[in-house]
Amino acid sequence: MLKRLNKLFIFLLILILLVSCSENQPSDSMAEKIIRDFWQGQYEYTKTSYLGKNPKIITEEMEGKLISDPYQQYERAVNVSETEGITEQYWYIQDGKVVHNVKMSVGDTPDQCLSHESDVKGSALYIKDDLSFNLDRKESISGRDVYIYRAQYEDELHIDYSYLPEKEVSDITEISVPYTTEVEYYIDFSKKEVLRIRIDGTGSARAGAIANLMYSGMSQEEAEKKIQEKETVEPYEVIIEIKAYNEKIKIEVPQYKTN
Repeated sequence: MLKRLNKLFIFLLILILLVSCSENQPSDSMAEKIIRDFWQGQYEYTKTSYLGKNPKIITEEMEGKLISDPYQQYERAVNVSETEGITEQYWYIQDGKVVHNVKMSVGDTPDQCLSHESDVKGSALYIKDDLSFNLDRKESISGRDVYIYRAQYEDELHIDYSYLPEKEVSDITEISVPYTTEVEYYIDFSKKEVLRIRIDGTGSARAGAIANLMYSGMSQEEAEKKIQEKETVEPYEVIIEIKAYNEKIKIEVPQYKTN
């Protein structure tokens, strides 16, 4: 009887160890669960934008925080004193709408503040409900094994030129150009964490170049052909490094005096 109990105990122990090990093994279903849990979490992050390939040039560096429920997101430029463009931005939900407050410096006009409602969160670059992820490759980050899962989505660049100063407005007030974005999630299965997100935004940069040519008078077909022939669009990517995942995050609500 004792021998049978010992055998049963050993069998159960092996079974538990096998189940425990399998939970940490890479799988598509586990990857999707980790990513979707991440979407519902809170974290700090750094976001760096790069242009070009050899060499890659840093075009923007931001530090940010995100709380999923209730949704708040805050970003601040790392080198504010040297920044021309967005220096600070804050998104939040009000009456079911996303409110986006922006502080930016343009030319001789520092700290210009804008506020508008939209249906786009700051995290919309990498959070899409209908994304389908596929394992692409395995890498190592700071000694940690990570598995990179890739997805892509179709979007549309929509530009409203009616906001331009009157002297700059032409007969064209709005332009829309479709594009494709690729997203990569770097997953540590042993910790069940997302360590990094890479967004290939070359498609959106290409759409912006096409829109500029269309605004100058070209048709969309002509603009696309010219961009393809000249190959003037450089690779553009955004790297988001995740920090303090699911730790206590507090966002001090910035106060903006908007025009």
